[in-house]
Amino acid sequence: MNHITQFTSYLTSIGLNQKTIKSKEYQLNYYLSWLQTNPLSVTNKTIKCYYQYLFETKSACRIVTLNSYMISLNQFYTWCCDFEYLQAHPFGDFELKKDFIKNTRKPIKLELIKKLYKNTIYPYEKLVLIFGYACGIRTSEILAIKVKDIDFDKALITVQKGKYSKRRSIPLQYKHLEYIKNYIIHKNLPNQAYLFTTPYGQMRDITLQRQLKVIQQRIHLTRPYFTIHHLRHSIASHLLDNGVDIELIQQFLGHSTLKTTQNYVKPNNTIHYGSFKKMGIKASKEDK
Repeated sequence: MNHITQFTSYLTSIGLNQKTIKSKEYQLNYYLSWLQTNPLSVTNKTIKCYYQYLFETKSACRIVTLNSYMISLNQFYTWCCDFEYLQAHPFGDFELKKDFIKNTRKPIKLELIKKLYKNTIYPYEKLVLIFGYACGIRTSEILAIKVKDIDFDKALITVQKGKYSKRRSIPLQYKHLEYIKNYIIHKNLPNQAYLFTTPYGQMRDITLQRQLKVIQQRIHLTRPYFTIHHLRHSIASHLLDNGVDIELIQQFLGHSTLKTTQNYVKPNNTIHYGSFKKMGIKASKEDK
């Protein structure tokens, strides 16, 4: 068993999402195909050369994407040091470049959110907005939603395995619940089926993001386009502006710490602290 395989087995053992593990495995194998030598014999200079290589060969990618390759590589070498395959970490003083395009995600104005809803054409486009904005669900969580995760009696959707394997339930508005029900009936989806699929199987992240991009192009928005994660930031800020307690928003988003939630929201009003009962959101034991 090579070190990459051992590392990915370790990631599985600590409960990382399989999609995340596959992504890291791909990125590490991309590194090995460039390296063409023992990964345990590299130096800090090698790491810097590889980073430059990524910029040359993946020039169409944003810095945040290129940085994700290096983050996976850093995690791999940290694991190597922890398990004493290496004595010194090859990253040394290496630093990632900042993605200035990204900056802090500003919430999308409510008027624009309404315009996006109004300009959906295909049923799955509205589903993207329902789950991404109204439910504040992460992209990976949206792709993992199955018919059985929708509780039509209680008007809840259950995210079975969120970030760090957390499980949480999120309330659905009645109009959204009816829309989802009609979508499932129209598509004749069985209980175990994913809501977001293609003829080739479960939908990929890039396809879901493209659907949101198409809606934006339809109303003549231009780059930089909003992502599904922008929708998540936006609902957090809009809830806070409407007086919802930040602890409840933390639970709604599935954050482990209140600090993460505070980084998400860009409120126009004062932050409110207090009751957890306003929206009827239920958390599993794992979330508490």
